[in-house]
Amino acid sequence: MKQEEQLINKFGKDSGMKVPEGYFNTLEQQIMQSLPPYPEASKSIVLSRWQRVKPYVYMAAMFCGIWLMMKVFHTATQPISLSLDNPPEALVELIDGDTFYDINYLHYNIGEFDADEQEIIMSYDNIEDFEKDFYAAE
Repeated sequence: MKQEEQLINKFGKDSGMKVPEGYFNTLEQQIMQSLPPYPEASKSIVLSRWQRVKPYVYMAAMFCGIWLMMKVFHTATQPISLSLDNPPEALVELIDGDTFYDINYLHYNIGEFDADEQEIIMSYDNIEDFEKDFYAAE
């Protein structure tokens, strides 16, 4: 604080810069005279009906696409469970319906009887070997 007081005492508070008398009274007129002429406002363009509706149609299409993607992802992640509670008609409807399901998934949910059947099928290379064993057991 001492240094500031010394500087003020030595040089004073006057910065030496002054605004001429009446400068701000004529400043606005000088600026307006130096600007180029203001162009006229352009006439508004008449839009067709499609040009007015187009953003809304695009937005509706976007939301339909998002909904469709969500439905496809949801349907693809739903597992198919087969049990005795599901009648064969429901299985056929699942397979032939609009929804795509992986048929290979059905083999993972096999019951005891189906497991025995799978073992028998895998143990024989052809039908003749199976027939020999089948008729020999009688």
